[in-house]
Parts: sequence; C-alpha cells; structure tokens
Amino acid sequence: MISRRSLLLTGAALPLAPAAFAQTPAFPRRPVMWVVPYPAGGFGDAVSRVLAQHMTTTLKQPVVVENKPGAGGQIAAAHVKQQPADGHTLLYGDIGPFAMNAALYPKLNYNTLKDFQPVSRLLTSSLLLVVPPGSPYKSLDDLLKAAKSRGAGSAITYGSYGMGSQPHIWMEMLQRETKGHFQHVAYKGAAPAVQDLMGGHIEVMLDVAANSLPYVQEGKLRALAVVGADKRLERLPQVPTLAELGLPGLNAPGWTGVVVKAGTPADIAAQLHQAVVQAVQSDEIKRRFGDLGVTPAPQSPADFARFIQTETERWGSVIRSAGVVLE
Repeated sequence: MISRRSLLLTGAALPLAPAAFAQTPAFPRRPVMWVVPYPAGGFGDAVSRVLAQHMTTTLKQPVVVENKPGAGGQIAAAHVKQQPADGHTLLYGDIGPFAMNAALYPKLNYNTLKDFQPVSRLLTSSLLLVVPPGSPYKSLDDLLKAAKSRGAGSAITYGSYGMGSQPHIWMEMLQRETKGHFQHVAYKGAAPAVQDLMGGHIEVMLDVAANSLPYVQEGKLRALAVVGADKRLERLPQVPTLAELGLPGLNAPGWTGVVVKAGTPADIAAQLHQAVVQAVQSDEIKRRFGDLGVTPAPQSPADFARFIQTETERWGSVIRSAGVVLE
C-alpha cells in the first residue's frame, strides 16, 4: 500500500517533469557541421571558424567547420544535399556557388533555391586588385597598357580561387571591358593563389581585402585598386576605387551567406537564423574584420532568397555575355 506521504511527494514532483523536459532543446541534438567549399587558410575559412565558435556557445553544441573544396562549390553542395534536412548541416557560400554557378555550369549538380533554403546573408566585402611587390605595374593604368600591348600568347597571368569564382569572372569582365589580354590560372582557394602571387608565379589577382590587405601593409603585395567599395579603405587611403579610375561598371562587392537543405523545419531554420545573425553582429567579427573592408549584412531568409535570385540573374547576364562556360 502506498502511504499518503508517498502520494504527496509524488504529486509534488509531477509539475517538475514538464519543466525539466522543456529545458531540453529538440535542436540541435548533436554537433552541427558548417561546410565550406574552400580549403583552409582563406577568408571564407577564417570567417566560418569565427562564426562557428560563436554559434557553438549560442546553440550549446559544437559547430564544426568542414572544408570540402573543389568543382566550384559542387562538391560541398552535393555533400549537404545528401544530409538529412534537420538543420545539422549548413552550407557556407558566396557569390560564386550561390549565384554565378547557375550560368557557368550547364550540368550543375544543384539548384541554390530549390535544393536549399536560405538562412541569412552574412557579410559584404571589398576586394583588392593586387600584384607582387616587384611588379612593374605601379597602377591599374600600367597593368591595362601592358595587357593591351601583349598578344594572346603572352597574356598577363592572373590567379583566382577557382573556375567560376568572383575573381575569375571579374577578371574576364575586365578583359572584355578593356580589350586587354589576360590568362586565367585557377587555384583551389585563396591561400594557394596568394602564395603564388607573392612568389611571382602569377602577375595579378583580385582578392578579398580581408585576405590581401595585411600583405599589402607588410609590403608583400601592392594594391592597384579597391573593388566593391564607394570610397577608399581607411587602412589604404592611397589606393583608388574603380569609380575614381573610370570603371564604375565593374564595381561589384563580394558577399557571403549560409543555407540549409530544403525541407528543414521552419522552427529549426528560425533558430539557426537567430544564431547566425548574433554571430555576424558579434564583437569578435568587428574586431577581426571590421577594418578590412568587411561589413556585417544579415538578411531575413526571405530577403536573402530574393537577393540570391537577383544576383543570379545579374551575373548570369554578365557570364553569358562574356561567353564563359565550364564543364
């Protein structure tokens, strides 16, 4: 027989059970994977690791950066597509994988807005057109004069993060706009490209300012122009913008964002959005990247979806006009 005292104790304990259950989050239930389509060492990797560290605290589960470079982001996208739509795998990307690839690859293995659902845009960033310190090109005008004077067989070599990346397409636009001769050399990410540039193995490169600006200030690279900014960078007041150099039509800032697999439950997507926005607006991001031409630019999932669509249409027109097609 159960005593009256036992019943009272049991009854007193009952209200605690629902409260204790409510404190156990349904998401995330395990570590969250943050997939980056670039190798370690570049801007995307550095930003991702800062954001992942902040989100680890917010979500109370490890957020682990996983680098899956190659094929213009298709390897990373295919991996995320294969994971469950439960919010435990996110895909980081930028203008290349999320907007340009649709026009670049006739057999692209994903559709950004059908296979994935946007979480938030993250950052916008300025870029720098840079050359090695021993380069004979002291200005953009010097570079363009040399590019025009050379034949196609001796074109100026430029590096990029990979086929179809923003630096690749932008340099193709520059070539088309100025009638210069440039030869593309594709790398698997920013870090190896910058190393070869500093070593003099290639002649010029468009790079995110957050990557190259420290090298410029150390004298390891020389900046010829600021791309994607309306005014000169505070840390490089001597370097002119494209508008100042008479090429405002090529002034395209970089941007990054994060998505999850389509079909992810709305409440989980909302929780991820909140965690991402808090991370992007954190003091750590401002401290690490605030004076490197990087600006926090979060958007709601709906606004980011519209932004991706607009950028896809914009860059698709540019790519088709330039006749760039990748296999």
